[in-house]
Amino acid sequence: MPLVVVMFGVAWAVGMGAAWRATGWRRWLALAALGLFLWLGWRHIPLEALRAFAGTSVGGAVPTAEAQEPLGRMLMRVLWLVAAGATLGVLLPPLHVRAGVRRRVWLALGVLLGAAVMVLPARTALEQGILALPTDVRFVIALLVGAGTGAVLGALLEWGLIRPLYARPIYQILLTLGLVFVGAELVKLVWGQAAYPPMPAPSLFAERCTSASFAAWLSEHCSAVKVLGRNVPTYRLFVVGIALATFLAVGLLLQRTRLGLIIRAGVEDDSMVQALGIDVRRVFTLVFALGSALAALGGVVLAPVEGLDPGMGFRFLLAAVIAVVIGGMGRYSGAALGALLVGLGRAMFDFWGAVGYPLPGGHTWYFSPTVAEASTVIIMAIVLLIRPSGLLGESDE
Repeated sequence: MPLVVVMFGVAWAVGMGAAWRATGWRRWLALAALGLFLWLGWRHIPLEALRAFAGTSVGGAVPTAEAQEPLGRMLMRVLWLVAAGATLGVLLPPLHVRAGVRRRVWLALGVLLGAAVMVLPARTALEQGILALPTDVRFVIALLVGAGTGAVLGALLEWGLIRPLYARPIYQILLTLGLVFVGAELVKLVWGQAAYPPMPAPSLFAERCTSASFAAWLSEHCSAVKVLGRNVPTYRLFVVGIALATFLAVGLLLQRTRLGLIIRAGVEDDSMVQALGIDVRRVFTLVFALGSALAALGGVVLAPVEGLDPGMGFRFLLAAVIAVVIGGMGRYSGAALGALLVGLGRAMFDFWGAVGYPLPGGHTWYFSPTVAEASTVIIMAIVLLIRPSGLLGESDE
């Protein structure tokens, strides 16, 4: 993954500053060179060793050195992928920015590449040092690295692939769905198809006990707490708290800041906002990067609960689309309301499938697992039959 980020970072920097663009027969030559550089950069990569190391990284059962290539070979991979990024930069549409911004981007990229080359000789000691860190520190590192990587990849994908399709919404939807499948297959290629166990939760939620109250939990650090007479996992409450904090932060950003005003105005009429001297394209890239960062952050936060597997994104993709449709397209508060209804509805159907729904006469009706899985679609169908524009959506009439 770091190699991919380096490649796209070089492509982004070259796309901002290259005066020469590959056109005509030069484009085909550049495409051939790009394929050659990618092949040279990725051939004979030790995927089996990486997969074995990834599955046991928490316990360190596979020695770090066995999952690493020799230093010279790794440096050659970096050079080939840098060349691939430079070739990709002259193939993609140019990104027009001021000269000062361009210089800062090149300086930052040079610093990152220099740091990467300096870190490579010490990569074994660094990885062993990270694995030896306390669980809380590793959790924070995972949050920062996950969100940062998601933001960078999201910005690069928006600039290179999605931006040219803003005038074609259907093509944009098809492209993003295609990227989901491509991303899932890339994950399977690198890390395999096996699911990994849940990440260790921070020490605040690690003790196997039940606190009588939240005040007691602050000192006991139990994995559960009594809420209305029931044991509730404290880490799940932490996930809910993260979700509420994210909802409030994004809502304040959209409603109370100048950037939020620009975003809302750009969605309504991007040409008018552009005429006012505001670079709407850069704002849209920032928004896409923010959304990707939040998605990656959500994956890291959920990893101690759900574990990790290549298909975990698909389980939430359909639910997210249904939540947006239920709440009303284009309404932020509607999406939050739709997500709440989808989550509660699925939890109720799962509960009734396991425990059963009591009927008069002492009988119990058990929902099948299939009905529980289809519950979100059932809720969407009922809402759309009553209100086709969604709960908070504006009617076209």
